[in-house]
Amino acid sequence: MGSKPNDFHSLLSVFRDATAPKNSSANQASGQKASASRYSSTDVTKSDHDEKCSAGDDNSRTERSVDPTSTTDPSYSASLMKEHIDRLIRIHQIQKSTASASKYERTPIDGDTQQDVHIAVCATIVQDFPHEQLWRKWIEETGGDLEILVGAVKSGSNTNEGQVSAAEKPDEDPISGKSSIQINASAEMYVHAKNPERIRSEWLRSKTLAVTHRPNWNDVRIIRAMLSLLEVALRDERTTHILFCTESCIPVVTMKEAARSILLDEPCVCEETSSENPEERVANGSINWDRSYIDCYDKNSHRCSRFDEHNCWGYLRDSIPVEAIFKALPGWCLLSRKHAQHIIDLPSRLGGMNLWPAFEKVWAPEEVYFPTALNICGLMDEVVRRSVTHSKWNEKASNLKDRAHPICYDGYFDDDLVHQVSSEGCLFLRKMKQSIDMEVWHGIVVDRRKMPDEKLTESSGRSKRERDWNERWERADRGLDRDLRSDRGSAYRSRRDDYNHRRSYESIRHHEDVPCRKRRR
Repeated sequence: MGSKPNDFHSLLSVFRDATAPKNSSANQASGQKASASRYSSTDVTKSDHDEKCSAGDDNSRTERSVDPTSTTDPSYSASLMKEHIDRLIRIHQIQKSTASASKYERTPIDGDTQQDVHIAVCATIVQDFPHEQLWRKWIEETGGDLEILVGAVKSGSNTNEGQVSAAEKPDEDPISGKSSIQINASAEMYVHAKNPERIRSEWLRSKTLAVTHRPNWNDVRIIRAMLSLLEVALRDERTTHILFCTESCIPVVTMKEAARSILLDEPCVCEETSSENPEERVANGSINWDRSYIDCYDKNSHRCSRFDEHNCWGYLRDSIPVEAIFKALPGWCLLSRKHAQHIIDLPSRLGGMNLWPAFEKVWAPEEVYFPTALNICGLMDEVVRRSVTHSKWNEKASNLKDRAHPICYDGYFDDDLVHQVSSEGCLFLRKMKQSIDMEVWHGIVVDRRKMPDEKLTESSGRSKRERDWNERWERADRGLDRDLRSDRGSAYRSRRDDYNHRRSYESIRHHEDVPCRKRRR
């Protein structure tokens, strides 16, 4: 009986916090706006960007005095963290049950007159960046003005239905009945390097954060690196979306195509499969600035394996309620500014504790951290369960180490691959660990031209014999080459293992100081 008054007061406190006006809470938009304006400017020059990157070592708001290279936080308490998360989840449940549709309007940015898409490309690398020239060309040459044609537009609507606010109502053509919105697409690169002192490129150094968390492969410090990138990217008021990637990631659509796909939640349509110019297509959906894109699942999903249960959910159950845990595969996601800001501000709603120490023993912790953080923030209903970055694992590889790493597409970059990836709804591709011919990339991605086989072979470095064999293995995987599948002798196994190993990109090779741990799928 003695605990009932405490339980009642606890529930009453939760209800008060859940129903309090937003502007009365220290954890709401006023604090978010102040933290963003502290570092931002309306006109960000190159020197401003350099200053933001150099300021990346000031993590006092979210990291306090924790050593940048530490994998733990001395002030972290698992039991206390679970209490805070339980309370936060109850608050969100009450808010969701009492909220009206009007409360799901788009988060205002710059007086709600923002009609530009500015993507912060946040890359975590070791020291090499083989696709530097490609990313520079993508940022400098494939953006610009974009006109989006839409149908009927409603204001003050549900975020999940993807409507725009009243300030963003497009102008309607009385003759055609079509409405158009003018968008300007731009981007900026931010880099976290494990070994920044070894970077030779002046351009890359200017984009690299001064702080380094020295993450190893499969290390919780990868989360810390991504959070540092997130915080620096949000200091630029122009930033509307944040893309996480690695040195082996490349874009397979132009920036304008990416902006359209992100705002409308629609896959890019290649010109050869459509008679319309991409910019002249009428959008099926409506513009939404708050969508994040993460292909994630919870414990009840058929995608959740026993390996996941033990190495993800099992290690987190003492810190986070099981039903709150989500995993993304692949883990490299795209966040809206609204969602990114909520993640950065999350410690202030968890008693001042950082969430990342809970993931110290989790396998591929970054795959679990971000979808789980969004769910704790009560934002999962606003997340599109789709990955904008294509990544594939070879589930049939006999070597567990080859199953642990995504398939490498070196030597396979051609118009068929780009068409396949973009038709899946992906805007970026990994893994490409070697640089590719800029003429080939520009011809396929920007010009949408079919490149001659001679040019593809020359740029990929693959012999015709090797390419033919690899295509046979791929056909065998799909059951289309019975002769090859019927051969189960030592020669088959040797060739099969060699093929699997060539296609597997081992990230751990970049972190020689870490012993390889086997990953089961």
